[in-house]
Amino acid sequence: MHFLYVRRPLWLGAAFLCLLPAVLTKCSIADKPIGQHGCFGPMTTTQRVLDWDAVMGFALEGNPVPIQRVEKTEDEWRDLLLPEEFKVLRMKGTEPMFSGEYCHVHLPGIYACRACGYQLFDSSIKFDSGSGWPSFTQPVNKRAVSYHPDRSYGMERVEVRCSSCDSHLGHVFPDGPEPTGLRYCINSLAIKIQTTGQ
Repeated sequence: MHFLYVRRPLWLGAAFLCLLPAVLTKCSIADKPIGQHGCFGPMTTTQRVLDWDAVMGFALEGNPVPIQRVEKTEDEWRDLLLPEEFKVLRMKGTEPMFSGEYCHVHLPGIYACRACGYQLFDSSIKFDSGSGWPSFTQPVNKRAVSYHPDRSYGMERVEVRCSSCDSHLGHVFPDGPEPTGLRYCINSLAIKIQTTGQ
């Protein structure tokens, strides 16, 4: 299947960002972050809502500086990860649809990178997309993941990686629910939940 994305004019994205604070002031989302656990402290308005224009901007023009970095050789990663984890995380593989352990799990907690433990997604914004993979509306903050153009298999997609260790997580698509309109389609083998109290 070929995914075709049409980017809105830059002035439209700029106008949206200018109006965003006023819009959020009148919405309940302004009073509480999408991620309830606040693993990096209270989220600012720009951290609460990412949209497709922002994602494409990061993918094409460069990602925010990550909060932390974990550097290892591929041999070191191979020693740390199970073969199926290494295939997904380091070789950009994809687990079969509906096969992942987190596909239908809705426990409270934070989903972290299975390779380095970096916190990526809050369970409160996980939703059932019917795609066969765990889906989220946005990361815990705008620096948690990085975005990269992916033209493999004849498709136009945006790859999502852990910003800490560059491990492959999955892809993001502009067909998710409001308020972000985003669907982060993530491999279960790329993440591990840290439940409340851990």
